[in-house]
Amino acid sequence: MKRFFTFLLAALTVFAFISCKDNSTSPNNTGGIGGGGIGGGGGGGNVSFTVALAQDNQQQYFFEFKPSTSVVINTITANCPAAGVNNEQVTADGTTVFTANDPAYIGPVSGLAQGQQWNFSIVGKVGSSNGASYTATANITIQ
Repeated sequence: MKRFFTFLLAALTVFAFISCKDNSTSPNNTGGIGGGGIGGGGGGGNVSFTVALAQDNQQQYFFEFKPSTSVVINTITANCPAAGVNNEQVTADGTTVFTANDPAYIGPVSGLAQGQQWNFSIVGKVGSSNGASYTATANITIQ
């Protein structure tokens, strides 16, 4: 699992530097295994996230994080007991602004199985690296 989240860290860093996505190469089909995941969200500091599975053209799955407002992400902490993931943290650059139209992605993710419940805690700033701090939660059940 440590290699998995090391790779996730690298992937999030790459996505942070690519703020404009090209639909021919980036995740473009929301959905997931067996018809998709059920996204959920929670918020703190007036920010909430919807998390879903996205799939790229190579059939790889990514967690997609859509914020309710423009945000900067510092860290995302993941938990999924069924997958053996316990407080695994991915660190972003803390300066890239993400929106609902330009969401953050983590992945590719392997080992997803129906019924897994993934919980995420997202920490960052609203609007820019100088904005108000927030902590939000988001959940997804793989279906």
